[in-house]
Amino acid sequence: MTRRVFTLICALYLALATIYSVVTPIFEASDELWHYPMVHVLANNGLRLPVQDPAVQTPWRQEGSQPPLYYLIAAVLTAPIDTGDLEYVRRINPHADIGLVLPDGNLNMIVHRHDTEAFPWRGTVLAVHVARLSSVLLGLGTVIVTYCLAYQLFPDKPAIRLLGTALNAFLPMFLFISGSVNNDNLSNLLGNLLTLLIVLLLKRERAPAWRDYALIGITAGMGLLSKLNIGFLIPLIALALLLVSLRCKDPRPFFFGGLISGGLTIAIAGWWYVRNLQLYGDPTGLNVFLDIVGRRAIRANAAQLWAERESFTRAFWGFFGGMNLPMPDPIYMILNVVAGFSQISALVFLSQTALRRRWTLARWLPALITLIWIGVSFASYLRWTAETPASQGRLIFGALASIWVWIAVGLLWWQPIRLRRLTAPALGGGMALLAALVPFTVIAPAYAPPALTQVSADTTPDFIAQDGGALTLIDSDILTDSVHAGEFVHIRLSWGIVERFSRDWSLFLHLVSPDDVIVAQRDIYPGGGRLALSDLDVKIGWTDDIAVFIPQNAFAPQRLSVEVGWYHLPTGNRMIISGENAPERWIIGFVNLESKPNDLGAPNPISINFGDLIELIGYTMSDLSPAAGSSFDVTLYWRALKPITTDYVVFVHLIDPPTLTIHAGSDAQPAGWTRPTSTWQMGEIIEDRHTMTVNPNAPPAIYEVEIGLYIQNQDGGFDRLRVVTPDGGMANDYAYLNRVRVLPREETP
Repeated sequence: MTRRVFTLICALYLALATIYSVVTPIFEASDELWHYPMVHVLANNGLRLPVQDPAVQTPWRQEGSQPPLYYLIAAVLTAPIDTGDLEYVRRINPHADIGLVLPDGNLNMIVHRHDTEAFPWRGTVLAVHVARLSSVLLGLGTVIVTYCLAYQLFPDKPAIRLLGTALNAFLPMFLFISGSVNNDNLSNLLGNLLTLLIVLLLKRERAPAWRDYALIGITAGMGLLSKLNIGFLIPLIALALLLVSLRCKDPRPFFFGGLISGGLTIAIAGWWYVRNLQLYGDPTGLNVFLDIVGRRAIRANAAQLWAERESFTRAFWGFFGGMNLPMPDPIYMILNVVAGFSQISALVFLSQTALRRRWTLARWLPALITLIWIGVSFASYLRWTAETPASQGRLIFGALASIWVWIAVGLLWWQPIRLRRLTAPALGGGMALLAALVPFTVIAPAYAPPALTQVSADTTPDFIAQDGGALTLIDSDILTDSVHAGEFVHIRLSWGIVERFSRDWSLFLHLVSPDDVIVAQRDIYPGGGRLALSDLDVKIGWTDDIAVFIPQNAFAPQRLSVEVGWYHLPTGNRMIISGENAPERWIIGFVNLESKPNDLGAPNPISINFGDLIELIGYTMSDLSPAAGSSFDVTLYWRALKPITTDYVVFVHLIDPPTLTIHAGSDAQPAGWTRPTSTWQMGEIIEDRHTMTVNPNAPPAIYEVEIGLYIQNQDGGFDRLRVVTPDGGMANDYAYLNRVRVLPREETP
């Protein structure tokens, strides 16, 4: 019976993973936009690895710095396929909201040519699906390993091993990644397999044979050639060999086992690390990887990592697309509650087992290895995501088999056997049902092409492209009359093609202040990012529902004009507005940006928390469009969140963020040095005025007003207070207020 259920789980996994791989459009899985080009460059260059250069942008980006085994395997499988159409198929959506969940969509990372991607597959599309299906098989290997690991730890508990296997097989995020081109699929298999081999090593009653050492060495070598995190298992291998030697009272398992397994590991993977050392001066190649993918401006501390827990858990259960397509929130809540209960329950089980001495040392050692590996995987994840934004739970899937075994233990150990026979199928079946629904209720609808309509052939064009192409704005509707900072303005626009386009253009919506400052904007490809103008025929129409976010610290109150237009991103050229008396800009209406309600009496109320010590509760600016050489006032309203013993200096800068050029500045203790922060009383509101003189040579442009607080340390450096986000995270050590437009210098007569 147990084997039949296990076989059914594997069959259902294969079916579901294949469905995920087919339903998810190509290049819309996590980082597949860069993983597949790495496969492509190897397949078309005789498996020669590219040399990474952060100054050169490549289609594979940071993935060229990853250990190459997965890419080499996929390249061999896809090499016979003609993929010369890669650039045609991989048409990037330049405005995709990767990592952001916004109300108007725009989540697709490429603009799809649906006729090219339709079955029967060919060219690049075929190669991607072949690589995806190979990943599906690697995922099946991980499912099998989970069953085997559970059997080794709990041979007399079939319900635990079947439930753990089912939860692994039907985890939506695991299915999603398993159905994509991603090197995690190989490293997940090898990391979990190596854990199983270590457990088997510790369970052997006799001294291991050389084949056991060889298998461990081959798996470790392949693992280190798949992903760097497998390296954290090497100390566990050494520990296991030492324990075997101590148990057998024979040094040979440690020395000869280490020599055989270590030698094979080095023989298989060593060349890759030597190559990195020669090319980049770093055996891991992480320095180049981080230079390409980007580091955090400020290394994440514990508070920041805790604040990113929602992103972590979502990406463990199922966070699709480019980390921008979630499941419904109640699903995460239910899964988190169940997982939280199971973890507490598993700890109770382990505590009782230890206190009542139910297990011998020989039984404890394999179990401890799996628990240590879970802890090491999580710690390595924290270390990595502290350096670069990567709060994704899928990054600990290398310990997934161990995780699911212990979650199954936590869910079942306390139940009577008869109840387990009902609970295990119910939990596994519930996860399978969720996994079966997600592709059709979450993923497929998000990437469905927008509805197209027919428009009149004799329509007068409103926007004309210089190189051919014209369209008309059929209707516009501003659905939001008034808005507060931190909210969205919703706008509906209906368009029609009058003349065919030869290039792809971007739609922009600007919310502009009376001082001609862009307070908020949204740039997007048509159809929520799912259409390209060059694909559309004459008389084709569509509707764009667009949400424009008002920055949290925008100045209010003011009346904003809503301006719409089109531009060509590579050149910056704008479409011409047609008509004899055509306006320079197309204003479709107005929105009132209103002040937030507050009980503190500060103008333009906002809330910016600096270091959990000081809160900015409001501000004013005397001029939002000063001329170069002139002065304007920025008045800040502070209050203490707790007693302050340090006297902080407030800085206010008019800064050009791309160049970090400061065109005006003021650094002073509050209220002109008359109210040091150490004198503030709880609840007291401090009015702090700073007069800013704009550099006479400042080029006319729009700049940010940057504020913050600091103290000078003994080394002469400056320690700034970091902004604390509402969820408790630590953001940057500065904040932007409203933008300011600097006008040309006024010439004196």
